[in-house]
Amino acid sequence: MKTINIKALYAFEGYVVDEIECAESFAQVKLRFDKRIPPKCPRCHGVIPKNKTGKSCVMDSPLAHLNTIWILFPTVQGRCPNCLHYVTSRPKEFHPTKKATWRYMRQISSWASLAPANQVGSMFGISASSVRIYDQAVLGRDTPPPNLDGIRALLVDEKSVRKQHNYVTVVLNADTGELLHMQEGKKGESLAVFLRSLSEDQKRSIQAVGMDRGGAYKRAVEQNLPNAAIVFDRFHLVMNVNQAVDETRRIEWNKASKEDKKFIKGGRFLLLTNASNLAEKKQPKLQELMAANQSLSTAYLLKEQFQSVYHYKSEGWAKRYLLQWCALAQESELKPFVRLAKGFLKSTKEIVSYAKHKITSGKIESFNNQIARIIHRSCGVSNLDYLFIRLRHATVMRSA
Repeated sequence: MKTINIKALYAFEGYVVDEIECAESFAQVKLRFDKRIPPKCPRCHGVIPKNKTGKSCVMDSPLAHLNTIWILFPTVQGRCPNCLHYVTSRPKEFHPTKKATWRYMRQISSWASLAPANQVGSMFGISASSVRIYDQAVLGRDTPPPNLDGIRALLVDEKSVRKQHNYVTVVLNADTGELLHMQEGKKGESLAVFLRSLSEDQKRSIQAVGMDRGGAYKRAVEQNLPNAAIVFDRFHLVMNVNQAVDETRRIEWNKASKEDKKFIKGGRFLLLTNASNLAEKKQPKLQELMAANQSLSTAYLLKEQFQSVYHYKSEGWAKRYLLQWCALAQESELKPFVRLAKGFLKSTKEIVSYAKHKITSGKIESFNNQIARIIHRSCGVSNLDYLFIRLRHATVMRSA
């Protein structure tokens, strides 16, 4: 077989193609040293003396109908006189420790972002674990480290990544959605590790941190970012109000007669849907339900009125409205709302901080969905370092 037209595919620095052998479904490309270029150290690129020679092989990208391409090449082992490390020479186009070329690994990595790891492995004739290992190596090389300078605001949340409720704490740039930090655990220490790693200038630039009402993260921020405002997430607060509405509905259902129970049970969707989103044909049923039960009518009105907290541009006016809403909730004597109002009164500052900083959980909720998709494509995740680099790469590409 003539190799003159195929040498360009295997033009590795310091090596030339010596021979190509093809079989039914695979091929072997044999390389030899280019006498014009001496073997170099992969660490410092200094010349390595030929003390000991050997042979090695790596896999390369498929070619035409040949599913497997093996590249066999000679190596030099020895002590580099420049960096004083014992090294083995190999082309820079090959991974320094894995039996694969970088282009082969990149091809697998590109497929790993689109299909489950076991399917990608079947395509290339390797295991799903090898797919994940190659993908992690490529992403680790291509994805830049987080730039922590000049960050205006952070988003913090926890996410379950394994069975039995194994959680990780994730930290995102609130403006770009870029993943900055991920660590196992959902306690304050998981966040504090990241905050302590910031320089003083980096800490001063952070004006606000968005989170849910969990106390552990709040304490970590107060201890490490004393000048940053804490903004309780709007989505979680609205969800808390909706839960109070649903709990009120269940209480009323338990008190209702058998005939009225069917009527109340079917009203859950009507009560929890925002008035602006409720279809016009559904509105008469909502009005009928509210007219039939005073408690449900009060709960629904409180839910709709709470949304107005986020219409104010001034923290002072937002606080005044929130205090009025809490007073109405307590006067309603609906136990779920009385309990909720007590909690809101303790967190007034963190709730109304939204008026100034406008931090929402939109990016982090989208990010949580991305975590679920990547875990599904990877057929589960046992290596959190791999999950971090895959997620970070996705958020960097999205924010670029």
